[in-house]
Amino acid sequence: MVLDEAQLSARESLDALRAKITAGRVGGGIYLWGGVGRGKTMLMDEFYNSLSVDKRRIHFHQFFADLHARAHSLGSMGSALERVVDGIRVLCFDEFHIDDVADAMFMARVLDTIVAKGVTVVVTSNVPPTELLPNPLFHEQFVPSIELIEKTLDIIELSGALDYRIGGSGGDGDGRFASGEFIVDAGFTPRPREPVQLRIGSRTLVCEAIRGGVVWFDFEVLCNGSTSAADYLHLVDRFDEWVVCGVPVLATASEFSVRRFGNVVDVLYDADVRLTIYADADLEKVAGTLRDVPGLARLFSRLSLIQMPSSVWPSMLPSHTG
Repeated sequence: MVLDEAQLSARESLDALRAKITAGRVGGGIYLWGGVGRGKTMLMDEFYNSLSVDKRRIHFHQFFADLHARAHSLGSMGSALERVVDGIRVLCFDEFHIDDVADAMFMARVLDTIVAKGVTVVVTSNVPPTELLPNPLFHEQFVPSIELIEKTLDIIELSGALDYRIGGSGGDGDGRFASGEFIVDAGFTPRPREPVQLRIGSRTLVCEAIRGGVVWFDFEVLCNGSTSAADYLHLVDRFDEWVVCGVPVLATASEFSVRRFGNVVDVLYDADVRLTIYADADLEKVAGTLRDVPGLARLFSRLSLIQMPSSVWPSMLPSHTG
């Protein structure tokens, strides 16, 4: 794969960091940020795979799910935080974003722990540190953590002009996620009506059907209830193919359901799970002007990998479901 100028520059910085780690450097790291589809995760994974030290790579959603599970098991968030980086020298943190004040308070403690233990960190994000927790009502509460990030990590912008997912040359198109389909049906496609109650801890979530390894969900049920990214992570371990029906034009949906839909796609993309979408309109109309909002820009970029079929009818059911 031929890298563009911005990617080559970022790789040089990561190569220099790797040399320092090999030489025994403790702490510090890189905060690699830029627009969606610019190759941040690809470069971080290349860096991670080249290291022979004790290390951990984790996605934002998985991190918080693991943290809360550890806190519940150990009976203390402080003990859970200690375990997060226990025994590792390098932590690679993919898709770092802070939109929720509760997440911000947890992450502030995590950052303090990481720095205190001298762990080297590589972070990828769509926004610079100053734009984390952008809500003006809460932003000031996270400013000390932003200042710690800027003091501890080298801030590197991956400033390439192209979203390589949309351009078709980003290397993400070979996985199972990209083999899914985006189908415009405006509610006319027949849907399976075989409801199943899925157990998630002490709660239940109703899906429309389970056929083979494929689970069918209605958008409203999946994204407009009390679900969370931790729930999606639990379910992605059980089903290796998902179908989501009734996806609306996002401007007509609630802010919370749109955010949860973004979390669903993040989790499925990171796990490389095949996703088929039945939507009320094509992707451009579903995303609309919201595609320019940082978190939703990532959603649009990832869904752009999923191809619209030449004919809806042969694609009504994933091929192996019967």
